[in-house]
Amino acid sequence: MRELSSRWTFFYKVVFPALWVGAFVSIVGVLFLAPDAFGGGGEAREIRWIVAGAGFLGAVFLYATLVRLKRVRLREDVLEVSNFRRVVEIPLRDVESASASVMLNPELVWLRLRRPTEFGTRIVFMPQVRISFGWSRHPLAAELNARLSAPRG
Repeated sequence: MRELSSRWTFFYKVVFPALWVGAFVSIVGVLFLAPDAFGGGGEAREIRWIVAGAGFLGAVFLYATLVRLKRVRLREDVLEVSNFRRVVEIPLRDVESASASVMLNPELVWLRLRRPTEFGTRIVFMPQVRISFGWSRHPLAAELNARLSAPRG
């Protein structure tokens, strides 16, 4: 069995978003409940809605990119996809295509499925970390696409 996901997946899916959102909720809470705690009082009152909006947009971005991450393993012609609670087996023949992010850290790979599963028709996972400056797509996407287009016997 080959692990396609990074060992950092759980951290980026669960720990980092919880810390980030928790920090923003704490800061926004103090800005609204005790704005004078920051010293100038008046400035804190002026920026609190901006900070709250930035925190909300950040949380939406984290959900769209990281919270939906799955752990993916390849066993012969079957993908084992897990959200750390449930595991779903998806035959490779049900994967339509693979694509990868550019200029996004951590790098992400998306699998588009031919039919819906418990996790929907698109699986997002974080591949093994590589040293890159972000200008190219992760080679795992090309490798998976080559395997998907290869004739099966």
